[in-house]
Amino acid sequence: MSTLLPALSSVLFLLLLLAHARTTAASTLEDTCKRYAGGDQAGPSYDYCIKTLGDDPVSASADALGLAAHATTNARSAAMATGARIARLLQAGERVPARRDCLRKCVAEYDATVRRLTLAARDARIGGGDELSEAQRLLSEALGASLRCDKAFADAGQMSPLSMADRQVDEAVELALSILPIPPATN
Repeated sequence: MSTLLPALSSVLFLLLLLAHARTTAASTLEDTCKRYAGGDQAGPSYDYCIKTLGDDPVSASADALGLAAHATTNARSAAMATGARIARLLQAGERVPARRDCLRKCVAEYDATVRRLTLAARDARIGGGDELSEAQRLLSEALGASLRCDKAFADAGQMSPLSMADRQVDEAVELALSILPIPPATN
């Protein structure tokens, strides 16, 4: 009986430690999303953040950098899907030269956006001062891909084929950019 009590105490301590770690990680996700939503836990921004970042079980134990990297990876996936959809429209044999040119510009825009987001996710995971600054720059450059694509169509007097789902890339990039920790100031 005397050896059983220390063993049970150790197991109990480990269980309490594990429960605390889970609570702290969940708190990081909730706190991050609360900041993103401007403190409004009942609004659509908070719900979007929780749904987007909480879709991966790894987010439950992620720190702020991990959440920012996950958000950036989600934005990259959205950009890849939109770029692939635009490429399919181009491959479908668009006959109007102006639309074909716009589709090519959009494919190039989304290819560049995917490259930027790939590098931004890598830099967010590394998390040093220079890397955070670079991730911030790349996310800022990726923001607005759908607007630039729409502008190409508008400048050519054509209707954009982008749907609301395609415009979700910007929402995903905005989430990643807003939760990315601020790089430390350099002297």
